[in-house]
Amino acid sequence: MKKILSVLLLSSALAACTSPNSVGNLAIGDDSAAIKAGRNRPEVQLSRAELEQHRRQRTNVSEELALEREKRNNKQDGIRSTMGTVGGGLLLLNGVVGTISNIKHTF
Repeated sequence: MKKILSVLLLSSALAACTSPNSVGNLAIGDDSAAIKAGRNRPEVQLSRAELEQHRRQRTNVSEELALEREKRNNKQDGIRSTMGTVGGGLLLLNGVVGTISNIKHTF
């Protein structure tokens, strides 16, 4: 009976932690309020040059990720092409062996 009661208490405590109104979500609201309060301070405002630099960096990162994705896709296409060629060669070899064995059985 005590084991069942302890399991029920534990499960209800875990369910309370994952509910939408849990303490973690309240802390997120506090963080959001602190961020909003700090936005108008002069030391947190960015200059136009800093914003342009951030945009250029994001663009560069996006281009690098796209290039890496393209390289990975090209490598996979090369591997698939090679495997297709090997598979075709094996099918051709299997067909030749089958033809030779049919000719042997016929004669």
